[in-house]
Amino acid sequence: MLQAADTVLANYFTFAGRANRAEYWWWMLFMFLTTLILLAVDSYLIAPTFGQTAIMNPDQSPATMVANLLFFFPSLTVTVRRMHDIGKSGFWLFIVFVPLIGALLLLYWSLKGGTQGYNDYGPMQY
Repeated sequence: MLQAADTVLANYFTFAGRANRAEYWWWMLFMFLTTLILLAVDSYLIAPTFGQTAIMNPDQSPATMVANLLFFFPSLTVTVRRMHDIGKSGFWLFIVFVPLIGALLLLYWSLKGGTQGYNDYGPMQY
């Protein structure tokens, strides 16, 4: 998991290339666990000062907001590279704006295995 996080963070603004399934899903797990930890930190250390709990108001927890801002670009770039791995352009991410069907299609593509060998976006990264 940490190796995938290192790879994604090392390619912070890199849209070119490919990201395999493992790299993408380990990054998602890393982000999820980091967010849970930061919610707990906000809930027990920061939020009582302001008279609220971060678990009840995750949108207003300071540490989680900072983490979401820091994780936005690496998540975007790894998702574009994941689309490249299955032979699709990164512009296919805009399909997420189609209600329900777009998100389900994007989930399916992220679960799908990458193309073998070389494709239009570079060699296989396994």
